Amino acid sequence: MSTTTEERTTWVCDNCRGVTAADRKRCRDCGTSRY
Repeated sequence: MSTTTEERTTWVCDNCRGVTAADRKRCRDCGTSRY
């Protein structure tokens, strides 16, 4: 439950593995979209 990609508060980018806040739809590090 602690290690999931479907978090309520954050999500992990599939490209650079960067953690981004849930309210942000795009990764701040590489620019990859959440969807």
